[in-house]
Amino acid sequence: MFETTIVDLRANVEVCGTQCAKCQLHCLLSRRHDSEIPHDCRTSHNCAHSCDFGEDHPGTEKDCGQPAGHAGPHICAVDIHLCGEPCELNDKQGCLGGCMKNVGHSEGGHMCSARLHKCGQPCDLKNLRVARKPYSCSKTCVIPSDEVHTQHVCDASACSLPCELCERLCSDTDHLHGLDTDAVHLCGQSHNCKATCQALGTCEIETAPQSIEATFTGRHETFQYTKYSQVAKRLPCVILIPPGDKTHPGAHSHSTAPNPFHFCETRCESCGYFCTLPRGHSQQEHETHHGSMSKTRWAVDGPDGTILELNGRKFGKDDDGAPMLCNLVCKELGRHAHLDYCRADDAAACGGPEIEHIKTRLTPNPNRAKDWISHSLFWRRTGFKDPYSRPDQVNFSKCDAMCPDTEHLGTATNPPRPSYCTCPLFHAPAKQAFHVIFAIDRSGSMGSTDRGPLQNAPGTPLIARYSNNRLGAVYSALHGFWMSRNTALNNGGRATAVPARRDAYSVVLFDYGASVPIANDFTSTPDDLLHQLLAYETGGGTDFTLALTTARQLMRDHWSTERTPVVIFLSDGECSVTDETVRGLSRSAVRHGKPLSFHAVSFGRASQSAVLRRMAQIALEVQTNAPRDPLTPPEAIINSSYSDALDTVRLAETFLGFAESLRKPRGALFSA
Repeated sequence: MFETTIVDLRANVEVCGTQCAKCQLHCLLSRRHDSEIPHDCRTSHNCAHSCDFGEDHPGTEKDCGQPAGHAGPHICAVDIHLCGEPCELNDKQGCLGGCMKNVGHSEGGHMCSARLHKCGQPCDLKNLRVARKPYSCSKTCVIPSDEVHTQHVCDASACSLPCELCERLCSDTDHLHGLDTDAVHLCGQSHNCKATCQALGTCEIETAPQSIEATFTGRHETFQYTKYSQVAKRLPCVILIPPGDKTHPGAHSHSTAPNPFHFCETRCESCGYFCTLPRGHSQQEHETHHGSMSKTRWAVDGPDGTILELNGRKFGKDDDGAPMLCNLVCKELGRHAHLDYCRADDAAACGGPEIEHIKTRLTPNPNRAKDWISHSLFWRRTGFKDPYSRPDQVNFSKCDAMCPDTEHLGTATNPPRPSYCTCPLFHAPAKQAFHVIFAIDRSGSMGSTDRGPLQNAPGTPLIARYSNNRLGAVYSALHGFWMSRNTALNNGGRATAVPARRDAYSVVLFDYGASVPIANDFTSTPDDLLHQLLAYETGGGTDFTLALTTARQLMRDHWSTERTPVVIFLSDGECSVTDETVRGLSRSAVRHGKPLSFHAVSFGRASQSAVLRRMAQIALEVQTNAPRDPLTPPEAIINSSYSDALDTVRLAETFLGFAESLRKPRGALFSA
């Protein structure tokens, strides 16, 4: 910078030296003064001498009337002492006007005393393009008019075009230098390089992230949040360009040191932060501080409109991920899975302990197959160090399925207390088998048509032809239960016969009597099971004791050490039954080695549910106090319960709740 200042100062103190535009003296302006400003000697431009013809006007001393620096004798007025006729070259630049020959001369034409008469044609430096603008020299040719010449050149002593690298003028001494199409205009001084460092990596990363207040507008709500981003810079090159060159040798660099420091060029695909380790670091994993996940969007598994709630904020499918931070979002999700494109050549072969292939289409890019992957695998694939603590990582590796029991739900005064599965994430379904005994009330009141089979459900048209009433609603719910359980065991397959199915189903239909259309069946398809029920329509009164006794007999006759007994007891009415009858059923199962899981479902008015509630309470007491079956894993234990099913839809939901564990909506931030 100091050297550049010296050059500029020297250029400004050097004088032009070209002939003044108004006299014959030299211009005293800066050597590089604007070409639009006329040359100026900074004098009066008048000759300071006295007239050489003083004898022609004795007693009076007159000053010379010629321009300063003129050639020839000093004369006050040419037409007084000499010829004075107009010079025959008075149309040329430099002409002094009057003829300086003697009055009445006969030799030659009229000529003034000027040393030369300039050509005066426009300078040939014209019609150029400089900085995308037209440029032409405004001066005229100074070559003597009597001298034969092919180029017209003005009095400029050097190239008047600017340096290509700075604002100074070109140092070439040829004024017509710009006419050469290959000419390079340089000022002859060194220059600072204007390029940026081209070394791989990042030159500088600011320690503090940049934060701005931003507005999130999602599918379900709008709110303000703080958006964090990393400030990474590529610094300017510090290598000087040598005089006479347009570029310096070698690569651009922000430092003259032999091996200048650069940060690793790898960026987090979610937040865009650069790795803060040196480029070429020996560590296998990249590291950074992470910020707002502005390069991601939410992918939510579920029907359109499914809401994923985090810390009181609601997110939906394809919402911007910027309000979340890479190093905090996983902790806010709790147990979770990440999303990635499937990397298997064949979807059928996709799988592993940390991968669950998604069989449905999921946005974004629904046509590309995707996988749910574990937290650990996700961070290994990113190449960055997992920013979460070891206890968090252990928690994230476990199954995200939750217990469906209502005791874990929150209330107006108490927050939810979710209870999660204790198995690893993506574990195979629990291998526990069940003998599910359905005790279904088909008394006269079940013939009421205030409710019917579930609309738009498989099997509904067939059921409606036989029992378009409350009993038909129960048959529809049973069919849904069997299909859901069959699908889960078949891992997403169609509801067809599954030879390996270990669940056994029995059905007790009761009024004042009891029928057993299905007993210990573990081979029939859901459709086959339904067909076996359709012949049974509504009957007469209600006998809970007979129904429980029949269920107990079925359980005892078909006892298996590999199947846990489950009784689902449904009624829309009220009937008395002793505590000992229920307790005897439950204790019978305990004596055989496995506690009974008993579920009472009320399909009637709340005022008629007291007996059903008491039945579930007694069964739960016996189940809770019974010795634990060592062959039954803890996650397969289903506590006895009571449920209200006030309409057909609630009835179907209740039965499906028995077939499936409750799972929170899965959602993940995805960088497409």
